[in-house]
Amino acid sequence: MNKVFTPLIVAFLVLFFAPHGDAFADEIVTVTVNTSSLPTTPTVPGSEIYFDLTDGSGTGDANNTVTISNISLGGGAPGAIDTSSFGISGGESGNLASGVSLTDSSFLNQFAQFFTAGSSISFNLDLTTNVDAGLVPDQFSMFIYDPNGNPIPSSDPSGFDSLLLVNLDSPNPMINNYNSALVSTAPVPEPGTLLLLVFGLAALGLWWKKQALSQQIA
Repeated sequence: MNKVFTPLIVAFLVLFFAPHGDAFADEIVTVTVNTSSLPTTPTVPGSEIYFDLTDGSGTGDANNTVTISNISLGGGAPGAIDTSSFGISGGESGNLASGVSLTDSSFLNQFAQFFTAGSSISFNLDLTTNVDAGLVPDQFSMFIYDPNGNPIPSSDPSGFDSLLLVNLDSPNPMINNYNSALVSTAPVPEPGTLLLLVFGLAALGLWWKKQALSQQIA
């Protein structure tokens, strides 16, 4: 193997597999929910999705933020934001078209919006993971209801019918999926890791090309 290229491969492997200091600063996943069982024709007010962030300390310390981005309704369409006291509260902003943000600036921070269902709902879920003082962590949860107010089936042991629930109790919290038949999650690689992978693959490709040319000349 080329003596110059050998250290490059070693450096790539070390950088790619070594732990990074900020690797668990946020928990970032792609969430996909199969919504094909919901009515797909426009109804009023329509199906409804809820995103909740509760403040574990109860002081509204605003030390955690949840960002929901890259939202796709799988052929469906967003409806009206639920501006009732049951739909909007606390540190919330945005909508299903532009993205949603929640900050635990009060005990309950909630966003809800109606929508006409398509085949699925998917989005990137980015949670900061600052741990509250005390025994009760901040908590993120998601719920979906059909136009009749019936929840998508959930095995949530609390009885609140959440499809996802995350206790922000560590730098790497567990995502509780209460309907794995309809809901899936997958980690989103950090941008730095993706750039490193692209660089490494490009370097390996150049080396293989050089080796092939050397063999042809020989």
